[in-house]
Amino acid sequence: MTTATATAMKTVLDFGADPTGKKDSSQAFIDAASSELATVIVPPGDYVIAKTVDLQYKNLSGSGRLRENQNNGKARLRPGSGLTGAMFIKQGPMVENLLIQGQKESDGKTAFDAQGYNSVFSNIHFTNIQYAIYVKEILVNFTIKDCVFIQVGYGLYCDDAKNSYSTTARFLRNEFNNCGNAFVFRRQINGSTFQDNIFEFISGDALVASHIYDCNFIGNWWEKRRDTGTAAHVPLIAPQDETDDETGHPAIRSSSYQQIMNCFAAGNKVTWGWRNVFSSMLNDSRMGGVSAHGGAVVVRTAAGRAMRVTPDNIVQQADKWCYLPTFAIEAGRNSAGAPQGITLRTKGGPLSLEDSEKNAFSGAISIAKGKGLFEQYSLTRNAAGKPTVGLTGVSEMMINGEKVKLTTGIPQHFLWRQDKLSRGLGCFTTNQVTTEGTIKLVTEYLLDNPLIQVTVEDRGIRFDGLKHLGSYVNSSKSRRQCTGFELYFVDAEGKPKTPTAFSMQMLTLNPSLLTS
Repeated sequence: MTTATATAMKTVLDFGADPTGKKDSSQAFIDAASSELATVIVPPGDYVIAKTVDLQYKNLSGSGRLRENQNNGKARLRPGSGLTGAMFIKQGPMVENLLIQGQKESDGKTAFDAQGYNSVFSNIHFTNIQYAIYVKEILVNFTIKDCVFIQVGYGLYCDDAKNSYSTTARFLRNEFNNCGNAFVFRRQINGSTFQDNIFEFISGDALVASHIYDCNFIGNWWEKRRDTGTAAHVPLIAPQDETDDETGHPAIRSSSYQQIMNCFAAGNKVTWGWRNVFSSMLNDSRMGGVSAHGGAVVVRTAAGRAMRVTPDNIVQQADKWCYLPTFAIEAGRNSAGAPQGITLRTKGGPLSLEDSEKNAFSGAISIAKGKGLFEQYSLTRNAAGKPTVGLTGVSEMMINGEKVKLTTGIPQHFLWRQDKLSRGLGCFTTNQVTTEGTIKLVTEYLLDNPLIQVTVEDRGIRFDGLKHLGSYVNSSKSRRQCTGFELYFVDAEGKPKTPTAFSMQMLTLNPSLLTS
């Protein structure tokens, strides 16, 4: 065996550590860290650490983690009763395969006063200790993975003494059970990932920071709360109003108001005493960013607004105190500057425009024409508020420097024929030739201020006027209502003659848009 190989195989036993747990082994760990070893190796055994071990940036590696009180050939490290500082400081890039076991969740002990840069904690079982991992400054390229925390006050506490922010941290496949808090940041956490973690039976926070920006939450699990033990170190955010009937502690929380922004979440399960900030129908203080949850994709600001996309609809939402801007669907231009259009394709189904199921399209379609000009279209209703035929509206235009309103609309087109080729007559409940040259058309609606234009196809036959049926003109002379028309046709000699075919345009004008 070469000298290099023999050196590589040295463990803390070679420096006098006691694997029975009857004596303090801290000096042996200190001596191993002071040696030429790159990694302080901990073989199976039970080791007491009664004074702080400076690892001098060496790795710390055990023979595997194990369940509490089951020291089956694994490496267990316990803080001694006289320990006043952390068990370990200045760890190297890798700490792995250990059991760290204290006395109780609030025992005042700290396992690692850790370096926050370029560090990995892997496959470690922490139990019955107040601080598993304490970081004085910030986290950068920092990973905690495949670790178990049982009855721990704080899984990770980042004090951020420099008032900066932590970035590029990864928390993967960790389990917290019957703990106080999991991940606590006194200030900001940015650009980090929380994936496949379990938070169960916790009295405080799963994750809290003053600001949570640009983070990913994927496949995490929150289940059940406990009423006793170490609680959250900052107060809960109170419900916003009487509509905020969600109960439980937020699954993630910012200690500064409305500071969860630009995050992404998918596949998270939140239940039993936890508030689901990813799928909530309320938006204030929830997860700002993009959430995919329960078949819906939610794009949410941190200040009360959201867009929710489900298999059935796209819905813009806002809490009742929050400003809700106009909902815009916009097609842009390609890299060459060419405009791109918008296509609404129903694949054969109906296309509906409505305000709600009960109050269909009571507002207006507004067509912007630039320079503050626009044209509006709305469904006309009669004096009783009932719907009537046609889309009518108003154009606002500048004429000689003055803004004026012009009534406008979309006419209804009809083709009447004596044979079976008539088109567009569905709104007429009565359509008959009553006498030669007289055709009676009765609508399903009351018509307001109808304008009629008739074009006869037959040569030698002309339109000779009409009579409004069920006609009524109000006292201000601004509204005529009717239920239909009698149309009169004559030949070249002025005698009544029914045409073979004629086309008709009918436009109803909203009386509220007319000047008196």
